[in-house]
Amino acid sequence: MNLKKFLSMIMVLSMTAAVFTGCGSSSDSTSDDSAVAGKKGTENNTGEEDSSEGDKEKLTFWDFHTGTEADVIQDMVNAYNQSQDKVKVEYSSVNQTDYTTTLVTTAYANGECPDILWVEPATFKKFSDAEMLADLSSYYTDDLKKDILPSFLEAASGDDGKIYTLPFECETLGLFYDADALEEEGIEPPKTWEELKSAAEKLTTKDRYGIVLPVEKTAYTLFNWWPFMWMDDADIYDADGNVTAGKDSMADALDFWGSFYQNEYCPSSLQNGPWSIDNVANGVAAMQIGGTYMINAAEEYNKDGHNIGVVPLPSPKGKDPVTVAGGQMMAVSSQSKDVDAAADFIFWCFGSDDTTYVTKWCTEAKFAYPARQSVIEENKELFQEGMKAIFTEFYDTARPEPQYSSEVTDIMGDTLQSVMFGGSSGADAAQLAQEQIEALN
Repeated sequence: MNLKKFLSMIMVLSMTAAVFTGCGSSSDSTSDDSAVAGKKGTENNTGEEDSSEGDKEKLTFWDFHTGTEADVIQDMVNAYNQSQDKVKVEYSSVNQTDYTTTLVTTAYANGECPDILWVEPATFKKFSDAEMLADLSSYYTDDLKKDILPSFLEAASGDDGKIYTLPFECETLGLFYDADALEEEGIEPPKTWEELKSAAEKLTTKDRYGIVLPVEKTAYTLFNWWPFMWMDDADIYDADGNVTAGKDSMADALDFWGSFYQNEYCPSSLQNGPWSIDNVANGVAAMQIGGTYMINAAEEYNKDGHNIGVVPLPSPKGKDPVTVAGGQMMAVSSQSKDVDAAADFIFWCFGSDDTTYVTKWCTEAKFAYPARQSVIEENKELFQEGMKAIFTEFYDTARPEPQYSSEVTDIMGDTLQSVMFGGSSGADAAQLAQEQIEALN
């Protein structure tokens, strides 16, 4: 795909997407989901504190990153703290699963929510419905609104039309694989569901799984699931808002997804997070569904002698491949003691005319497509390098990650768990989901 066509596809996807939101994923060659959990998490502050720092107002900032991503964020925090003399941002990284499930909501319920939050799709809806996010509309300049791709801006907005987050990236999924392992078994990178299942079976040995898929009931598992649902022409609602979760196509997709767990082609627990390419590089599995955020780490492994490749997500025979497009956002808690100062920080990071840190985040911390048109244009040559070029080739198959209520998200999380580990058939799980979602109305 040439650059002109790629840039056009970004605009088409943006203009046609009703809800283009993100799923957070912390990925680095040293990622581990066992990162410290708890209210304070892991303090990432580095260096000795200047004596003048004690006079500054303190703002707390939580997220769930590790490795290079956490380092880039800490550098950004340090630079902001040094750029002004009013506030000091204190950054902590906590366990991603805890963060996206109960940690932040519990802190909010106790009146102890951090001032600055990292937000992803399922948590956006949950946080905004609970009125946990401050209105950021007044902090957006007209130029910034024009620069952010339209659907990103729409995804950052609530039903009331107010803007509650600052979006800055877009991530898509592909199939990463150990090329040497596949070659040893005479397997070509799979293109169809049948080929993917066959490859996972052949590549599963007593020492290695065929594939890594997410295992926990989290937003990240749903992020991986959505394109498989869509590729089988299944969805939760139709265009008229009718619940369609119980249809045969949903049952078929659930059976396919569940088969990898039920046949033990993928692990039931992970030492490294499902967003870490370590799973392939360290021989845990020969294949892994993963996103653009894995590219930098995968290419570093390849420099050290590994042979990791990536292809589009396999699709049902005779159907077109589909991937999902998501990305992360920053927000300010409605409980913040100084919303103005917290907003100043996040817009300094990712919403100012100086695009240093949004570029660094999307190119050095990991790879992601920027949410701002100016940053895309500034870095367009990068999209044609290495694995990035492969993702760019199938970027036009992306559908924006959906935003559902926390109740629907919870039901679909349970639905997946039931076919993964509960022994349910796709038909039974789909029918139960249909009934539960209909009951919400």
